[in-house]
Amino acid sequence: MKKIVIFILAVLLNAQELKIISKIFNYYPDKLYSYFKGDVNATKGKDNILADEIKVYLNKNKSLKELIAIGHVKFNLNLDNNTTYKGYSDFLDYNIKSGDIILKGNAFVKKLETNESVKGKYIKINKFSKKAEVKGGKKPAVIIIKVKE
Repeated sequence: MKKIVIFILAVLLNAQELKIISKIFNYYPDKLYSYFKGDVNATKGKDNILADEIKVYLNKNKSLKELIAIGHVKFNLNLDNNTTYKGYSDFLDYNIKSGDIILKGNAFVKKLETNESVKGKYIKINKFSKKAEVKGGKKPAVIIIKVKE
């Protein structure tokens, strides 16, 4: 089945447009909340998130507040001009104001510039500080970093 463009939402954050493609779209203006389901593809600038479902929350001034992706999540996120993360998870929660990106489930993140990566049941990365927290669950967390000899 062809995907159709259901909703294009202008977001003032970084003067870029958030474009979301999905099979199903629901908008709740009183809650400043949108729900997308079915082969969801969200793109903003160089950032891209694919998932089964995406929930978008806006502030009163209609700027992006939070984005939650659920199910078969794949992403490519540019945290700044020098840092790009690519990965996957079962769940992603991106809080714009705090800069926290939380991944849950089968989570994996790779920093493309250095080929460093982390894998675990829970990964939290802060966009501003670049701090990371990784928890392994039943299996240990796996961290690969580049070190100088």
